Amino acid sequence: MVAEQKESNSGISGTGTVLASYGRGVLVQADGKTLHCALSGRKQRIVCGDRITWGYPPSADGPSVQSVEPRRNLIERIDARGRAEPVAANIDRLAIVVAAEPAPDWFLVDRYWAGAALKDLDGLLIVNKLDLGTETIQPELKTYRDLQLNCVEVASQSGAGIADLKLTLAGSVTLLVGQSGVGKSSLVNALVPEAVAQTAELTRDAEGRHTTTTARWYPLGAASAIIDAPGVRDFAPPASLVRAAERGFIEIHQLSVNCRFNDCRHMEEPGCAVRTAVVAQQIATRRYESYRRLFRLYEKLGS
Repeated sequence: MVAEQKESNSGISGTGTVLASYGRGVLVQADGKTLHCALSGRKQRIVCGDRITWGYPPSADGPSVQSVEPRRNLIERIDARGRAEPVAANIDRLAIVVAAEPAPDWFLVDRYWAGAALKDLDGLLIVNKLDLGTETIQPELKTYRDLQLNCVEVASQSGAGIADLKLTLAGSVTLLVGQSGVGKSSLVNALVPEAVAQTAELTRDAEGRHTTTTARWYPLGAASAIIDAPGVRDFAPPASLVRAAERGFIEIHQLSVNCRFNDCRHMEEPGCAVRTAVVAQQIATRRYESYRRLFRLYEKLGS
């Protein structure tokens, strides 16, 4: 009977979107259904958001990934060993979720936004838990708004602002990121009411074990989706471009053309337009310190 089933599936194939990646397999959305697909080789690295072709190899117990379509982009983070670790692929926007509680790590926010800038992605700052008050974080929010980062305030528990947020996210694939405790899970449930049922399927691997440390895709509509990335304590985008730290901070990159030296690092060089702007309070001191920390990290990794 098993042999007959394998033979009947032989030759069946299709394409789909990776909803989640777990160990040696992925969950794929294909033609309105979900499939658990094995990976074809040990070197095959597939992440949430990838578009893949799947099929039933001869003598296989189930479908497997045959090939991966070229990616439009790949969001990565630097792991503890300084290596690039993939998070998600083929996204249009990076949305950073914060809340007044727990207290935001603004240096983490800066690095997420830098990661979006280095990939030429739209950035969005989602302020959750509006019902708890946001007075204490408004000064930092003003800094981002002054830099033209779109900020929206919502309350995932009461539903305030969720309808407008859905309109903002429509027609695109958005990666949700942020530190643990900011309410990303409740935000996902507010945006996608059926997410609880989907999560039950997405968080179990082929052996039935729970796997909650992977990014997960949730469709918002025919051409829209959100990808929920695990909450982290730290994040740094790989230095994929020359002068990556500078390019990740738009106000510093804009002023860098006025520095005396073309290769100015904006650390202690004479004639630095960036440091002059910091002293004149044209660049926020905390944002400048955030740049310095990322610059030193890249310097350390490159040494």
